[in-house]
Amino acid sequence: MKIVVVDHVYLEKEHVEKLRSLGDVKIFKEPSSTRDELKSRIRAADIVIVGWSHLTKDVIGSAKKLKMISIWATTCHYADLQAAKERGILVTHVPAYATEAVAEHVFALLLSAVRRLLVADKHVRRGDFDWRPFAGIELCGKTLGIIGTGSIGLRVAEIARAFKMQVLGYDKYPNQKRAEEIGMEYVDLCKLLEKSDVMTLHVTLTSETERLLGKKEIESMKNGAVIVNTSQGKVIDEGALIEALKSGKISYAGLDVFEKEPPAKDNPLFRLDNTVLSPHIGFHTLEAKRRCSDICVDNVVKFIKGQTQNLC
Repeated sequence: MKIVVVDHVYLEKEHVEKLRSLGDVKIFKEPSSTRDELKSRIRAADIVIVGWSHLTKDVIGSAKKLKMISIWATTCHYADLQAAKERGILVTHVPAYATEAVAEHVFALLLSAVRRLLVADKHVRRGDFDWRPFAGIELCGKTLGIIGTGSIGLRVAEIARAFKMQVLGYDKYPNQKRAEEIGMEYVDLCKLLEKSDVMTLHVTLTSETERLLGKKEIESMKNGAVIVNTSQGKVIDEGALIEALKSGKISYAGLDVFEKEPPAKDNPLFRLDNTVLSPHIGFHTLEAKRRCSDICVDNVVKFIKGQTQNLC
């Protein structure tokens, strides 16, 4: 059994040893620079573990022995699922491993934005201690709108209630029981956009959610609302968001994800001081990475034993 880790995946010694107990293991530390290089890496593989590379239809088609793809992530979009299905290749993922990490990062971005911490930090480092330009806003009493109430969205709701925020939720498949326990009210998307002082997105990227938040939706929001996105960059029309930030329609944005990653060096978001930006690190805690690797490797173990789990 040939197992290939095709790019940078966090693996501790115990994970590597477990994989090596299953077969011949090849580990690549960095993503391939070209599609041909990626094809070369997986050409002889029976099982592929992938964290960042996109296994498109033609890439999958080049791996004639491939039987399983274990994705080191919650999202399944790193593999062409239809192409895998046509080939009889099993694809697994790691659900809910970073719930706490991402939910906490939402509030790291939010508080940094509304208290203008990044600008204030630079201000102090320049030797200026005038506090007057840095009036912030309090979260207490504000309304938080959560688009997508899976495990992360629900955890965000719990934390928001600790800040004494009112919480609205929107989801195609609402979890009414948990909403009642938390104190969150489900509403339609239009009402959520209209009523929210702060809005945070927690949806997977699909044809339905791509550019879910466009110019029309942003215009329907409160003047001065705040947007936080730790889900997928393409669920927001980035151009429309930039214009809203420039005009003040949106007062602040905390973004961990972008339409294109990495974003272009001349991305207008970089020149706005009402943004807080991070490089897709919401998941990136030691605890979450370890959980993700535990489950990702266990998905491989279970597959070899004929006990499949966590299917995409």
